[in-house]
Order: sequence, then C-alpha cells, then structure tokens
Amino acid sequence: MVKIAIYVDTSGSMNERIYGEMDEGFSGDSASIFRKIARSMGLKGRVKKHLVAKAMWENLVPTFKDRQTKVSTINSRGRSRILAPLDFRSHEDLYKIKFPKPFGGTYLWKFLVEEAEELAKDSVDWLFFLISDGMDMSSPPPFNGVHGFQPCIQAIKQIGIDVEFHIIGLGLPDDSVNVFRQVSGASGGSFVNIVEAGDDVEQAVEEVGGALEESLNPIARMASRQRRQQEYLESRQDGDLEITTEAPPSAAYTGYTYGALTIENTNPEQTSQWQNDLLRIRGDEKIENIQAYENWVSMRSTPMFSDTPGIPIDSWALSADDVTQIASLKIDNLFTFLSQIRRSDVPIENRRIIVRGDNISNTLLDTLSNSGARVVIYPEELPPPPPPELDDEKWERNEYDFNDNPTHEWEIYPHLGTSKARFSVVVDPPMYPDYVEKLSAAFVRKNLVAELESKLRPIQRSYAEAVFKPSWKHFNLNWVADDWPSMLSLESKAVGEAFCESLRIAYIQVVHEWLMSHGNRPKFVLVRLSNESKSLGLHKHPCYLEFQTLIADMFHYQSTNLNIKKPRVEYW
Repeated sequence: MVKIAIYVDTSGSMNERIYGEMDEGFSGDSASIFRKIARSMGLKGRVKKHLVAKAMWENLVPTFKDRQTKVSTINSRGRSRILAPLDFRSHEDLYKIKFPKPFGGTYLWKFLVEEAEELAKDSVDWLFFLISDGMDMSSPPPFNGVHGFQPCIQAIKQIGIDVEFHIIGLGLPDDSVNVFRQVSGASGGSFVNIVEAGDDVEQAVEEVGGALEESLNPIARMASRQRRQQEYLESRQDGDLEITTEAPPSAAYTGYTYGALTIENTNPEQTSQWQNDLLRIRGDEKIENIQAYENWVSMRSTPMFSDTPGIPIDSWALSADDVTQIASLKIDNLFTFLSQIRRSDVPIENRRIIVRGDNISNTLLDTLSNSGARVVIYPEELPPPPPPELDDEKWERNEYDFNDNPTHEWEIYPHLGTSKARFSVVVDPPMYPDYVEKLSAAFVRKNLVAELESKLRPIQRSYAEAVFKPSWKHFNLNWVADDWPSMLSLESKAVGEAFCESLRIAYIQVVHEWLMSHGNRPKFVLVRLSNESKSLGLHKHPCYLEFQTLIADMFHYQSTNLNIKKPRVEYW
C-alpha cells in the first residue's frame, strides 16, 4: 500500500507575502484573526506564505487521516525536523501537529535523497507532498541551485523507490515553476503554484485531495498517473526531465484475488452469482445448482474443512427484499420455500438459509428459523479478499496493510488505523511473526486498552481480564502442531505466538468498537482462517478456541444484562 511523506517548507522566506486574502470560511477562526491583524496594519490584500501553508494544512488534515504518513519540515542543512514519524493518525492527532516559525535556509534536493534512502527501508511505493516557496541554495553540488533537481530525481530512482510528487508552490519564480513542473509531471504527480491566495488555494487542496483518494485504489491511481505523465510528455521540451516511473502498461481489470480464486465483482446483481461466489470464497467445493425459483436459489456444496468431513451442505440464498415479498405478498412461495428446506436429505445441522442484506425484521427471521435450518445474514457485498499467502513477498517487505480494503461495507481487523465503524467486520488473524510484531507495536500506541478500562473494570467479566493481559502467549506454551511442514522455515511456536497476538488485537478492536460505540456497532462479525492456516492446524489452536469463547461471552453478557442486540458471528 502506498505511503505518504509530507514536507512543508519552514525557511525564512516563508515570512514573505503573496497577494490575496484567505477566506474566513476556508481556513477557520485562526485565519480570521490573521486577516484582522493584517487589516489593522494596513496590509490588506497580502498574506504571509507560512499562513497560507498553515491554512492549507488544516484543510488537508481530513484527507490524510487514517493513512500512513510522515510529516517533516524543510529547512537549513541539519535543521529539518520530523514533526510526526511514519504512522497512522486520527484527525485529532494530525490537527495537533504544529509547524515552527519560519527561519533559516532551504536544503531541499539532497535532503530528499537522504529521505528516500531512509524511507526505502520501509516501502518502495511513496507519495511525496511538498509545500515550498523557493529553490535549493543550501545543498552541495550537484544538488544545489535551479538545476539540482535532476541529480536528485536520478539518485532517488537509483535507490529503487517509486515516488509520485505532488507539489504546491507559494509564489514561485518562473525558473522554480519550470523545475517543479518537471518533477511532478515526470513522476505522474500534480503541481499547483499559488500566485494569489484565494481560488488557487482551493484548487491546490482539491488536487492533493483527489490524488490521495486515487491512491486508495491501485487501478485508479495507475490510470491517473499515466494520464498526468502523458499530459507532461505532450508539453515536454528538449532537456526536460524524462519520465521517472517505469509504469506498467494498462492492463484490463481482472478482479479481486481470494487465494487462487479471482472474483470480478464483490457486489453482483444476481443472487445466484452472489451465492456461488460466496461459497467459492468460503472454500467450498463441488458446488451444484439444485433449484432456482423466482425469489431464491438453492445450492449444494462440500466444505473443504468441516466438523462433518465429506458431508455436503445445502444452502438457500435470497435477498432481504425477497424475504419480505414471500412473507407478505407471496405466501404460497413462502410455504414452498420452507417445504424445500424441510425435505432436504442432508442432516439438519448442514442446512443454511443465507440472506443477502440485513434489512430484515426479527419476526421474519423467526419465520425462517422455524424451518430448522441455520439462518445466516450477510451484507449485500461479499467479504473483502483475505491477506496474502504466508510466502508472499508483501509480508517480507512489510507492505501488507489491513486497511487496504477494496470493498466498502466491511471493516477489517486487526489493523493499524482507527475504526471506521462499519456494520460488518471481518477478522483475519495473520501469523507472520515480523508483521505481527509491527502490528502489535502500532496497536500499543493506539492506547485502546486504556480507553476501555473505565468500561470494563466494573464488569469483571472474563473478557475484561483478557483485554488487560499483555498477551495470550500462555495459550501457546503447550500447543503442539499435528504435522508441521518441514519446508516451512518458521517454527510452529513462533507462528502460534504471532497468531495469538493478532487474535488478541482483533479481539480488543471488536470489544472497543462494541463498547465505545463510535458510530455503529457491528451487526455482523466474520472470523475466517485461510486454508493455509487450517492446514497448519491453527483452527484447533487454544488461542482460537479462547477467542471464540470470549467473543460469545461478551455478546451474551451484553444482550442479556444490558439488552443490547448482539451481532451475528460466523466462522470460516
């Protein structure tokens, strides 16, 4: 997933003024105060550059929230400061970042090379956002002066990271405009030079915000970069910087990857397609269409991992709207539907009614439950793709991020960011030790446990105790895998410990969302283990069994003692 480095010029020249005024509604109360001061001093119509930069930052904060960002200043050599190290941050945390008063020089091009060398240790895919008002006069040759940008870009490319530059200039002279135009255009980024505070500022914010939104979707980002690079090539003159990114050719969209399976659409219109895809991404085999009616589709499939090996499962899928229709307008269809389920020749515990969409009343749910089959209610959109396989290079490079979610209705746990309070949660416990260690360190910084303490201490339930334990390592002490594959370089104890820690983090995130109720409590929790995890025996690990017990205990207590409707929990 692309990461973001933000650089704001705090050199002494940022005290200079540009024409225009900041609209009170754009930059908030502080800008209103600055405007009054300017008018009292007879400076109406001219604004200090650093105040324009501050106003832009305050309006860009929502764009950067819950993204992995690093924020630094650009100043004299050795005086640039890291204001916020690389991490995920909330709106409040970003807004608290304060930029120092302008002073010193502009050590830019060599500084960016040094940054690239450091950032390359973490990832190879970066967006650089730069706010500056001038050119580098402090770097050593060949990086100094108006021509220092070309050696800088060449050095960054040799380091081996892909940088997309988005640059906001503040009253730049013509030669600087030409430089930043090349740097941004060649990388497929964007460039805006604010000559006069006002509309130019709004345009700059829109450019940055749009580019960041595109970066959430790799396909959209690639298309936009290629478009901007093509526009740059069309205006490129002799001697201008060549394209700095070896962008792959546009490929036809091939869908979302679920292990060896590819799904082209996570929200298909036809219920039959939705049900078939759901069973396939569950890992079911031998999927057969049995009957298709006006309001439902029935299928038979065999789970790859099951408590009843080899025995198929019959499932009947219909939308929430179809349930309402057959219960109120087509009673004959309802009797036919229930009769089909009761006549199934598979054991009753292997019969499933799958409802697509949660807009369904408890009365109708009771009616469906009278068939004897288990009723499972999924969101309209299929669950997002699972994490990569254990041998995927993304784990090696620490590039996988649980926030990288291509679907819209689901939240993914565990993750490094803050909750988006969606109705549906999918829990994917990773087992790669290096990644989980990084996940755990970031999780501690989120301080969720301290926030939960006031709510959990008075309850004195088992799930309260579990939250306050530093880890679940003791569950892993006596665990012995049935048949640990010899070709796997990782020790079973190390994988088990990482698995336990990731489950603990996911569990606390579920508890936090449930009890703190930031927005909407989840109505559906899907806990899934990859087939690879099950092959390693992690579905029988004591931590996984403890996780299931604690989740059930919490929701049971909340529903019986506090009359809070508990969510539906499904295990794959």
